Amino acid sequence: MSSTSTTGTQASTTTTTERPQTSSSTTIYAPRCRPDPFDGIFPSDLERRFPDQQITAHVRDLDTGCEYALNPGNRQRTASVFKVMVLAGTLLEAQADLRQVTETELGLLLPMITESANEPVRALWRSFGGSPWFARTGATLGLDETSITADGGSAWGATRTSASDQVDLLGMILLGDENLFSTDSMGLALDLMTSVVDGQTWGVTAGVPRTWQVAQKNGFAGQIINSVGWADPPGAASGYLVAILSDGWPDHPSGIAAVEFVSLRIAEAMVDRVTEAR
Repeated sequence: MSSTSTTGTQASTTTTTERPQTSSSTTIYAPRCRPDPFDGIFPSDLERRFPDQQITAHVRDLDTGCEYALNPGNRQRTASVFKVMVLAGTLLEAQADLRQVTETELGLLLPMITESANEPVRALWRSFGGSPWFARTGATLGLDETSITADGGSAWGATRTSASDQVDLLGMILLGDENLFSTDSMGLALDLMTSVVDGQTWGVTAGVPRTWQVAQKNGFAGQIINSVGWADPPGAASGYLVAILSDGWPDHPSGIAAVEFVSLRIAEAMVDRVTEAR
């Protein structure tokens, strides 16, 4: 797994962060973190298996507040993961206008997220003002590790981002972090991201029990294979947010297998008892 890139990729490193849970009156420290999925020999094993590829991942355990990172300095091209950001921007535009998403917008968002269709991205991108609009949206969302491409035509998927930024975005659009999205907006985002067509449900679903719900979006273009999502168990537990970004693959099946190798490792740590694997 290459430790160099034009954006300053770091060598394999792991960080674990325990985030305290707060209330209006007191601070309640998060319970003990689960085992770090990226500790021990895993980074070197990944390097040995995929020496010519770049892989980064970020996980947020919603039940403990703990976070885990693999190659956190790495910045990857988004490919179709970018479509979650366009979804977020469209929802913010509707909220700013004090309206619901229009039928036209919904007609674009549906195939964009569930089928990963490209033309809706271009249509929405252009309708709201292209790169300047999305740069403002990125600033509103606080995506400091995401650089917006200047070309809204075919190069939008070349936007670069970090796995951490993608997890932050998922937390905002699906769970209400930062209080930027209304209940209706979050409900629509969840409906779309849990309705992905069968052929695109690979990636962060690997290792997740069948009884869990997974809201996801994958990105796949050329040498890029990315997968982001929320694995949500039944009951009171909250599951985890995850982003796995990778580049340098000779073909899509090879990249998908690698992303799912990482996802399986994450699920082993995050799922208390896997009785039924996908």
